[in-house]
Amino acid sequence: MQGVNLSHSGTETKKDMQQIFESLGTVRTFAKGEIIYRQGDFASTFCYLKKGRVSVFMTSIDGMEKTLNTASRGELLGEGAFFDKKPRVSSARAVTNCEVVMIDEQTLTNLFAKHPKLAFELLEILSNRIRLLSSQLDSMTFLQADARIARLLLQSEKDGRVSLTHEEIASAVGVSRVTVSKTLGKFSANGDISTAYRKIVIKNRERLEEMSEM
Repeated sequence: MQGVNLSHSGTETKKDMQQIFESLGTVRTFAKGEIIYRQGDFASTFCYLKKGRVSVFMTSIDGMEKTLNTASRGELLGEGAFFDKKPRVSSARAVTNCEVVMIDEQTLTNLFAKHPKLAFELLEILSNRIRLLSSQLDSMTFLQADARIARLLLQSEKDGRVSLTHEEIASAVGVSRVTVSKTLGKFSANGDISTAYRKIVIKNRERLEEMSEM
């Protein structure tokens, strides 16, 4: 469902896997707004995001969309459906112009033959995904809006920065855009974050961590 960032793994794993995936020649370009894969499709490939940002979302029967994640460079996308051979449970849309490495079964088999540890590293990433999804379910079920937003910021940050719009945060945590604006304003006034266009900088990680555990 969500993208998995290789930076959430060990340093060597991140470095090795990024080098491996970025060396592949099966790169496709997608324009802003273009669909990369659709919910319900059979997954013959999974993706490594080489450049740009991608929104991963689910669509209800009545056409409403729910954003699951906004992925950035270095993330894997759509590998869950690829491995379990079942229809995709989400769609992916380019938020910006993107470069995506498409990895099929034969390519992955060849990579495993050359890099046996890659299989275990992918298992680690899938385990991290399960842990993250469990955390998000717990957040949606039990936490107040402030705590949900604080947790999302921590889960989405990269080098202390979060590249999410208010609309993306609202969709991800299940609250209104007005609630997101008020909450981020409060965080900013308290010195926990600073905000700019399409960018949030985390200033007080410890405080956000405490809040997200409430």
